[in-house]
Amino acid sequence: MRRALLALALLLGACSQPPAEPEPLIVEVAGPLGAPTLMDVDGDPPTEGKIRVEIEGTGEELTADAMALYTAMSYDDRGRTLAGSEAPVLTAATEAPLDVTGHTEGSRLVSINPQTTGAEILVVDILHTRARGEQREVSGPFTVGVDGSGVPTLDGTGEISRLSSQAVIRGDGPQVSTGDDIYVHYSLYTARDGELLDSTWQSGPILLSLSGAFEGLRTGAAESTVGSRLLIQVPAGQAQGTDDVVIILDILARG
Repeated sequence: MRRALLALALLLGACSQPPAEPEPLIVEVAGPLGAPTLMDVDGDPPTEGKIRVEIEGTGEELTADAMALYTAMSYDDRGRTLAGSEAPVLTAATEAPLDVTGHTEGSRLVSINPQTTGAEILVVDILHTRARGEQREVSGPFTVGVDGSGVPTLDGTGEISRLSSQAVIRGDGPQVSTGDDIYVHYSLYTARDGELLDSTWQSGPILLSLSGAFEGLRTGAAESTVGSRLLIQVPAGQAQGTDDVVIILDILARG
């Protein structure tokens, strides 16, 4: 009898043990900025959402009134793609799928949110909206400086006899071709007097279709790499027909 009671006590003790703690969901993301790869997902879905900074960028900090250029990919907790693509999106920072305000360009954010069953994993890569890469010297009558806020400016005047394109900053991203749509910042100047005709730097980057651009811009940008800042000198015949022009072009991403 004593032996039976001991066995019963042991059984009851085993039954009263608390349930095992759930294993936290571990998410591993790799790949270059703008092209994330979900490497591994393991563990139990969380009960509360959380956001972590996978990569801390060193670019501009995004404010509530800033434009954000980003890619967003959504996965389930089994690693299957739910939505998104590697094509960048340009919206107000407050309209991004995650709150990107206060974060810096060049950052990767990973959000894990519980669902009715499982969890959603959202990866947002905040791309740069200024050229980044190897600084290079340029020759000729025109040079490129920057003002106090880091916006590129043109120095010099003159006539332009032939089309030329020089990389002031050489980026290390993919090469663009004449048929691409690209996200850019640009400033357009009259060569003879340096008058600023047009610029995106006050309003934010734009998506530019190179196939629809005038010849000098289309040819001058072709075969350059994403991340580059170009100084493009365009004679009137390859511009809009009236004046020689100079373009400072930051190539930010392929659309």
